[in-house]
Amino acid sequence: MYVPKINQIEDQATLLAYMRAYSFAALATSGVDGLRATHLPFVIEEEGGRISLLAHMAKANPQWRDFAAGADALVMFMQPHAYVSPRHYDSRQNVPTWNYVAVHAYGRPQLIEARAAKIELQRKLIRQYDADYLAQMDELPEDYLDAKLAAIVSFSLALTRIEARYKLSQEKNPAERERIAREFEANGDALAAETARLMRKHS
Repeated sequence: MYVPKINQIEDQATLLAYMRAYSFAALATSGVDGLRATHLPFVIEEEGGRISLLAHMAKANPQWRDFAAGADALVMFMQPHAYVSPRHYDSRQNVPTWNYVAVHAYGRPQLIEARAAKIELQRKLIRQYDADYLAQMDELPEDYLDAKLAAIVSFSLALTRIEARYKLSQEKNPAERERIAREFEANGDALAAETARLMRKHS
């Protein structure tokens, strides 16, 4: 990803918090049939300074077969974002652009095949997105649960590299940035409002 220095963020705690906040991301791989991408919810874990991503996809999805090549996969997190109108700049000689945050995480996918580990990953996902469902999950018949587990492929990626671009009008003067942030806050869109919050935090 092209990342000008002014847009770089390298603080791991900041990136970890971002990925957890926007954990529905796109997994891209390359295999014998070319490029593939799947949109998935991820669990983001950190231990001893190392970050791992965990997820699953349908076994009917052929993308998981790309893992066998042992090549890096790319997980793309991209939220929030908002259109920036040149109306907000001091000079009329400007063009439209887009403010956004994107994080690209690289790692080699490893299959999770043990039944207990696959169930634990599902419990982690449920705790993250719908903790109230855990009790209901525990009531599922074992044969039903096994059939569901057999229909998915679980995997993890130990990250080897993270690239982040926080494109938030950092190159503009304070008055221009403030006008843009106020416009984002006023337009009623939640993603724009979150972009404004990040603009103020990373100005």
